Amino acid sequence: MKQSSEKIDVFLNRDSVFEGKMTFEGVFRLDGKVVGEILNSGTLILGETAIVKGTLGVNALILNGRVEGEVNARERVEIHSNGKIYGTIMAPILVIQDGGIFEGNCKMVSKSDDESH
Repeated sequence: MKQSSEKIDVFLNRDSVFEGKMTFEGVFRLDGKVVGEILNSGTLILGETAIVKGTLGVNALILNGRVEGEVNARERVEIHSNGKIYGTIMAPILVIQDGGIFEGNCKMVSKSDDESH
């Protein structure tokens, strides 16, 4: 997934702090801090300064920051070299680059498995 080729629809900079439930469509770039829930029908890009404590429900996650909680991705999760996830991942595809950290549980469910239930 190439983040440079996608248009960013929503952006919260490194000084942003949000608490609560956030819902949106498209590509969301977060460099700040979120405590709560993020629901997105597109791609969530977490920059190196991003910290999320809570639940993510997205199509795809590109992680360069830190997540503490639950990630439910319909398409894929990419943990880049600076990315860290502490918690649970549910995704059909999980990519962890050298240096990326994942501590927790992972359930890899394909789209066809998901539709049969």
